[in-house]
Amino acid sequence: MSEQREPDGSECFANMELVRLAMPRRVFTLSQVKYAIDRIEWLYANRHLIGGLEFTQEPEILRFFYGRLAPTSDWQEKLKAKFRQDFGDSL
Repeated sequence: MSEQREPDGSECFANMELVRLAMPRRVFTLSQVKYAIDRIEWLYANRHLIGGLEFTQEPEILRFFYGRLAPTSDWQEKLKAKFRQDFGDSL
């Protein structure tokens, strides 16, 4: 997604997509870090519910920064329903 499309409109997909999670030191308590870890583990366990996104607006330059994305299905609603089932209104 962070690469531009080829001149012919094709796209070379990466072998692996990574997400960086950065947490500044000395800002969060241990309980806050454990809470984040718990929710990230839950998200990983339910990764099968997560669907895709597609561009609805795709500028030629920095499309990953300025482009607009939309879900390809109702996966967000399914993920939200599973979260409420597991945690209720614990946010």
